[in-house]
Amino acid sequence: MQSQIESGIELLARLNKRPSLRGLEDILFFEGPRSTDIIEISGEQSSGKTLLLSQLLAKCILPNYREIRGCNASAVLINTEHHFQISKLIRLMRNIINAANTVSFTTDTVDMEFDETAVIKNSLRNLLVIDCYNSEQFALTLRMLDDIFVKHTKIALLAIDSITAHYWQNCQDNFITVDAYVKNLLQLVRTHTAQFNVATIYTKLYKSINNKELTDDINYRIRLCKTCNTCTLKTTQTVKKIYYSILSNGIKWKMDEKEIPVKEENN
Repeated sequence: MQSQIESGIELLARLNKRPSLRGLEDILFFEGPRSTDIIEISGEQSSGKTLLLSQLLAKCILPNYREIRGCNASAVLINTEHHFQISKLIRLMRNIINAANTVSFTTDTVDMEFDETAVIKNSLRNLLVIDCYNSEQFALTLRMLDDIFVKHTKIALLAIDSITAHYWQNCQDNFITVDAYVKNLLQLVRTHTAQFNVATIYTKLYKSINNKELTDDINYRIRLCKTCNTCTLKTTQTVKKIYYSILSNGIKWKMDEKEIPVKEENN
């Protein structure tokens, strides 16, 4: 076994307890996601993948203050497709804060309303966005994750939008399937996130041609279908179907969800 050398600062950052993501989205994650979990969001174009990712980022970086109930954690977003918009993230954060103010008002709390601008400004300090414009930049960023986690000890979530953006660039000389490409990238990601207790969420375009799942270590698979307005959530135990709609203030879940054992989904 090859010896590993790390500084005291690196050891402290690795052993340091990261903020919990419990309550990130109760409809999707029961008491989670846990640290080091891997979550896949897939779907056709315009199905809401980046919107859902932005919604989870908003909840992650907002404070756990009164009715806001954010995670008060930091996150790093590797932006490869450049569909992510900071203005949309701010709008989602504002909607969460406004909803919290409404709840506070109806429960007759004596505290004043939140300073919305201050809360958003302070929360945005918890988000690090890294833009990658080609496969080389993306690969280099993934290999620098240790340095990022050491420097930012509150990071509890790594987000990638999307993990397959540079797939064709990497296949020019050596062709591999999309599933194998994603599996290789996740193995690299996990070597960094596992030792620092950081969860991973990534988006990818869903291809109905090949439904074979080569990556077995994904804890949550979320597939969004815009035409039927359903979100299929698959874990190792169950498959849950939830109806959803895309609104100006984010993705809204409908509560008439349906849960079936995972065995019924295996063909």
